[in-house]
Amino acid sequence: MLIEDLFRPKWHEQMEEVIKRMVESVIKNEQVLLNEIKDWENSSKRKLMLTGDKYYRNKMAIEEKERDADWKSNLKLIHGYVKKLVDQKVGYTLSKMPSVTSENTEYQKKLNDIFDAGMINRLRKVGKEAINKGVAYLHPYFNEVGELSFMRFPAEQIIPFYADFENMKIESFLRVYETNHYEGTTKKTLKKVEHYHGEGINYYVFEGSTLISDVIAGGEQGYHFLLGKQPVLWAKVPLIHFRYNEEEQPLIEQIKSLIDNYNTQASTNADLLADIPNFIYKLINYGGTDLKEFLNDLNDKRVVKLEEGGDLDKLSADIKTEANEKELDRTRRAIYELGRGVDTLHENLGNASGVALKFRYSDLDMDCNILESEMQSSIEHMMWFVTHYLDMVGQGDFTNEKVKFVFNRDIIINEAEAVEMCEKSVGIIDDQTNRENHPWYSPAVEKRLKEQKEEEQKEIDEYRDAIEKQRKFQSEVKDDE
Repeated sequence: MLIEDLFRPKWHEQMEEVIKRMVESVIKNEQVLLNEIKDWENSSKRKLMLTGDKYYRNKMAIEEKERDADWKSNLKLIHGYVKKLVDQKVGYTLSKMPSVTSENTEYQKKLNDIFDAGMINRLRKVGKEAINKGVAYLHPYFNEVGELSFMRFPAEQIIPFYADFENMKIESFLRVYETNHYEGTTKKTLKKVEHYHGEGINYYVFEGSTLISDVIAGGEQGYHFLLGKQPVLWAKVPLIHFRYNEEEQPLIEQIKSLIDNYNTQASTNADLLADIPNFIYKLINYGGTDLKEFLNDLNDKRVVKLEEGGDLDKLSADIKTEANEKELDRTRRAIYELGRGVDTLHENLGNASGVALKFRYSDLDMDCNILESEMQSSIEHMMWFVTHYLDMVGQGDFTNEKVKFVFNRDIIINEAEAVEMCEKSVGIIDDQTNRENHPWYSPAVEKRLKEQKEEEQKEIDEYRDAIEKQRKFQSEVKDDE
């Protein structure tokens, strides 16, 4: 043994030090989550989500407009083009009850119970949020009575982690949100984090700038839900994304600059009209003390005091707003073009033919085709949770059953042309098809037609009975003679 070996650390002590350094060099899982949350909260994508929601609620940048002089007006005119375009797309695609059908009669009954008015209304809200924010999310969960339900998570709260290049399979996701609670009589805000993954859910709460386990909420939970008292994990992470388009690009990104320009131009023009009076007075050697006295004399006494050599003249204020109006009109057309909507104030819209209407609605139709395609894909994902829920609770195995989900659009047509085409189609196509293409057709029509035919047949039968009775009566009279 060398003398230096006496002062060298023992082998196990060296290994402990190596392991300690290795552990310290690896970022803890909570630190990774903190990094992801920080990046998300500072991301342009999340900011666009919040902007889209604000503009839909008519909270726009024009509200920050300031005046450069105390005497000037500072009008802030807000135009709700975002709300109109979003509601137009949602109304066009989701205003009518969609058709959810299956060839399996038993499964169809289950689908009718699940896709009730409440679910359809939830899908409308999801569609609206997807347009405003680029994407919207539904979270499948079990309610207090043990039934499958779907909760809408605000998109700005969700940080998804995908397992594939096309961002279709969600491997895990974070939900970051704030909630209020009372500590004694003091109201405080807590920032919470929920991490959903394949092994369950981890609950965290912010303490300063660090994450700690939220034991009260559940801490580290090794399941997604309880079926009775039995903990169960979904085979898929319980989150369904509904995209506005493949890029998750919200509508506001296309038209924000145009709407800001429209609001600015309109407000500036309104300020100009408010600040420039109809006449400007030119005073020379005024004999009064101040302009207030001058205005009082002019309005009340209709005379003005002037000193020697004084004069009063009136100048007209020539206000030209044609250029501003042209700019507003150009911007308005661009908003509807890039926002892919229909300008209902278009002068030729009301009397347009069927072909012209289709042309006017082509941009809206194209945009809603993309939205519908994305929603179809998301609903297929949603049906996975529905079928596995039904299998779990013993209501039947429908995992291999096909479901047809059809969006019944509220299409605008020229009714006079449609009725005329139906009249010309009599004898060419069957009556059922002809009726279904009539603008006033609904499934209730078939029931009424059946009742009408039964009533007509009843009248015919009664008429025949009356004729037969009359014939018998006349025959009996002849026999008696």
